[in-house]
Amino acid sequence: MSQPVKTFQRGEVILREGEVGTDAYLLVDGKAEVFQGNGPDRKVLGVVMRGGVFGEMALIDPAPRMASAVALEICRCHVVNRAALQRAMDQAPALARYLLQSFIRNIRTAAGKPATLVGALSDSGSILSERQPHRILTRKSYAKGDVVFHQDSGGTTAYLIQTGEVHLLRTEPGGEPKLIRQLGPGEVFGEMALLHSMPRYAMAKAEMNTTLEVIRADHFNQLMSEAPPILQALTRIYAAMIRSQAAKTP
Repeated sequence: MSQPVKTFQRGEVILREGEVGTDAYLLVDGKAEVFQGNGPDRKVLGVVMRGGVFGEMALIDPAPRMASAVALEICRCHVVNRAALQRAMDQAPALARYLLQSFIRNIRTAAGKPATLVGALSDSGSILSERQPHRILTRKSYAKGDVVFHQDSGGTTAYLIQTGEVHLLRTEPGGEPKLIRQLGPGEVFGEMALLHSMPRYAMAKAEMNTTLEVIRADHFNQLMSEAPPILQALTRIYAAMIRSQAAKTP
């Protein structure tokens, strides 16, 4: 990886809660503790081991840190800023870039922020040129009103819209279907199925004649193994954030 490596001594604070952050850290060696508060109010959130990432929200928004991190032993970390993340994304398969960007959009939307990606991260390149000599995607067509998948159903595939429009609708117990997202060409949906065996959060329905590329989990996992480690780690972290948000939804 091309990003610089920084060494922190045991007991040294790596990042502080409340400070404005611009960097994330990929732990190369050592252990770091992530916590909130100080003194009697100090709450340990977890311990980061080799290969783990912390401070990752700084890559989405330049907001104050929500937690601190301290080295439990000598730590060597790759320092990752947005420029470094963009370089990593440029090296990754297009499908990996699309999935990570979809997660970032969802996190920003859930936080009440514009879904627009920060800076150069909005430039993902073409997913259609992915390994054209041996295509990994399957194209399927849906007529207006067709259901792509039902809420609470299982799934191991995600979908990329080539043409048309898809609506995601969620129905709460005793309620009516509610539109939660409207999607068009170039957007990915159902992506959580690629990483977690969770029931579908919503129903996906074609709003007009629509053509989709089907992304299978096994093919996606093959591609992710080729992505830079920072992208693999961030994808897992951001997916866990979205899973946690969904679990808290009444």
